[in-house]
Amino acid sequence: MIRHQQGNEYYLFTQDDHARLSGSLAELFGNQRFAKPEPLRPVIDGIAMHDSGWPLHDREPTLDPSGIPLHVFDTPIPLAVRVWAESVRRAQDAHPYSGLLVSLHVFALSALAYQHYADPQQRQHSAKELFELNKFQQLQIETQETIRGMLGMRTDMPLQLGLAPRRSGAEEDLLRSNYQLLRAMDQVSLALLCSGRPFSTIEDLSPRPGADPVDFRVGYPSKWMVTIYPWPFSVEQIELKVPFRRVPAKVYVDVEAFRKTYAAAPQEAQVVRVAKSG
Repeated sequence: MIRHQQGNEYYLFTQDDHARLSGSLAELFGNQRFAKPEPLRPVIDGIAMHDSGWPLHDREPTLDPSGIPLHVFDTPIPLAVRVWAESVRRAQDAHPYSGLLVSLHVFALSALAYQHYADPQQRQHSAKELFELNKFQQLQIETQETIRGMLGMRTDMPLQLGLAPRRSGAEEDLLRSNYQLLRAMDQVSLALLCSGRPFSTIEDLSPRPGADPVDFRVGYPSKWMVTIYPWPFSVEQIELKVPFRRVPAKVYVDVEAFRKTYAAAPQEAQVVRVAKSG
């Protein structure tokens, strides 16, 4: 769940809706400079489903240790590995290629988490979290090998976080490009929905498979709006609606009290916009 503070209220966006926004952005990706993804439907579905396991939490959302609604960036490892694995399962049910993309995405997230928990300078250092991450990563390695076999892709080459080195072949370059697109659309969606300015750049997106990657500059001209340069979409400006619920911005005495407040809040829609950088 994304917790966006607006004055004395929290706007709460589910992760599944955030992912659907990413998929809607990916539907519009592609122009003379940037190639549309291929295979189109499995890639779009994978991007739209990259957080599809999060209803396991967001239907009964929790609080962080301070008593406010849990924000996705503060997700504890036991919850993270559960929703990540479920996201892969649901995406794989839609299409093996969709599942492979989502597995690559959550594998990369787990690697970032592992670096954090393995750092002895971090007070959160925990052998239990590292063990959970190790188990999860081994599961994803096995899942990716299985899916690669189903898709007729190579399973006999060295990979880093599930990806072959750049220019290892057309099929591998295509996979890398599609994964880069998932990551980029995820970040644009987060930039639109999160409080503050979470990203100033979005790095490493190839205009087409095998091409040298470019970085995108992200601007924040107004609330619920970002600008992107260079412009990678097929339309001049994007306007979309994202469901959310609003609750008082306060410390909740217990999770049940919060869940009642959340369930009673009507679902609304927030308009978000993406435009070319001026």
